Amino acid sequence: MRARGLLFTSYGEPRLVVPGILGVIAAFVVALALITFTNRPRTEEERADTLMRSAKPAAAERIYARLLRERPTVPLALSLLDAHDQARLLQQIVKLRDEARGGGATGLPDAEPPMSDEELDRLIGELPEDVALVARFSRGLNAHAVPVDVHEKIAAGAAREPPAPWANHLLGREAEREGRSAEAAGFFEKEGVTFAERRSDVDAALRIWVALEDWDTLRERLADDRVAAAAGPVAKYKLAVHDADWRAAARWLPSVWAPRLGGTGLVMSAITALGWAFFCARLGKLGMRVRFRLPMYVVAFALGVASVVPTVLLIAVEEAKLRLVETGDPARDVLFFVFGVGLREEASKLLLFLPLLPILRKWGDKLDVLVCGALVGLGFAAEENLNYLAQENLQTGLGRFLTANFFHMALTGTLASALDDFVADREKNAAAFTQTSLFVVAIHGAYDFLLSHEEYGGSYFAMTAFVFLTKRFLESVESARRRADRGLTPLHAFIFAVAVVTGVSLAFATMAVGPKAAFLVMGSGLLGQAIIVYVFVRTLRTI
Repeated sequence: MRARGLLFTSYGEPRLVVPGILGVIAAFVVALALITFTNRPRTEEERADTLMRSAKPAAAERIYARLLRERPTVPLALSLLDAHDQARLLQQIVKLRDEARGGGATGLPDAEPPMSDEELDRLIGELPEDVALVARFSRGLNAHAVPVDVHEKIAAGAAREPPAPWANHLLGREAEREGRSAEAAGFFEKEGVTFAERRSDVDAALRIWVALEDWDTLRERLADDRVAAAAGPVAKYKLAVHDADWRAAARWLPSVWAPRLGGTGLVMSAITALGWAFFCARLGKLGMRVRFRLPMYVVAFALGVASVVPTVLLIAVEEAKLRLVETGDPARDVLFFVFGVGLREEASKLLLFLPLLPILRKWGDKLDVLVCGALVGLGFAAEENLNYLAQENLQTGLGRFLTANFFHMALTGTLASALDDFVADREKNAAAFTQTSLFVVAIHGAYDFLLSHEEYGGSYFAMTAFVFLTKRFLESVESARRRADRGLTPLHAFIFAVAVVTGVSLAFATMAVGPKAAFLVMGSGLLGQAIIVYVFVRTLRTI
């Protein structure tokens, strides 16, 4: 009775706020414990790097400054200068926005002031001579005024054999800023092949040749064993795409996509997927046919994860053979997101759902088709989340887990239901299946296009597409459920899923940047999530 009183009012209406808060706390504690026990503690430098990726450069700058005083090294000095420049730029943007609005709140993610130029110069002056030389060059480069004596020393260090560490890297940055791209590539390559710990400079050189579309030079540089050994997979993939060699492209693409994550990303993705899987299980009335539905649900999720394999192959074919890539041109990008992203992902998920359909048609019902389709979509989204988590942009994490997971669930569930109808009566339902397939591919492409093109409404119109698809899918589920079952309502299951997503995201952010910064970073996206939750709640109250 106590549990029922916690979940329902005396009038039988579901309680949402208290169960939601308790769910967030529980998910936060469990996720924090798992992340703590499965990973080594994050260093201060890693915290600062995450803050930089999460649009908090001033907070990152303070950490870099403290670390640089304790441990003066060139990488820390360069990171500090980058953070300082980004913080200054963000402060200027905030100031301009304030002036345009006549004062008041900016709504921007970070308006913290950076350290003063005097304090920064004083810190650089206290560094050892070799570190200070690099820092002064980089600081002058950012200000477009490198001191002559500093430039001469760096140039001399780059020309000698063996070259001085960082000298060719700095000259490469200077040449790149001044538009001397070929020179910059030469400097970066020399730095990268000379110093193994800076092999990323080889990739910087190869990226320049890719940007210049100088494929002959790129092919020539990759023919050098030292360059090929230091180079990552991106340039090799780009060359394969240019040469229309889809087999080579397919060989390199998994390495390009491979998530660079430890256990933290896996823990986050797994726990949030579990929360949404619980929601699917309640929609699908798992308790009424556990022996049949539980293994089907597990297999459906696993097939969804596996659907990334045909997706990768299709990407290689599309880019290498069809030249279907994002260009920045809105007209061409519409085609890319619809007939590229939307078509390949939905086709891959539907292909992996197909083995389940004969079993579902023989022993299941329409609800099983919808839920298994949704779980295939969830499996795909869970694997895709690993790549987004690799970027460690905390501001997008909560929105990604809340919207993208369910978006893929609704897309694949809707398409699976249409396929089931088509198989039942091909002549009668052929047109409906075609229309649904086109609708799903188009709305998927439109959603991704809008998120990539803020000038056309961006996330606001993308959420319109998301809500429209969500309502259609949930209405299909409501029709297939026929009558309510006992136990937790689907609305409670949804609140549980949202609580898990929120708690896990906060735990990840806390481990990444600390509790205070975590709440500041995550808080900026809570309003948008509240709107989404409101739409879900209104729809789910009828189920």
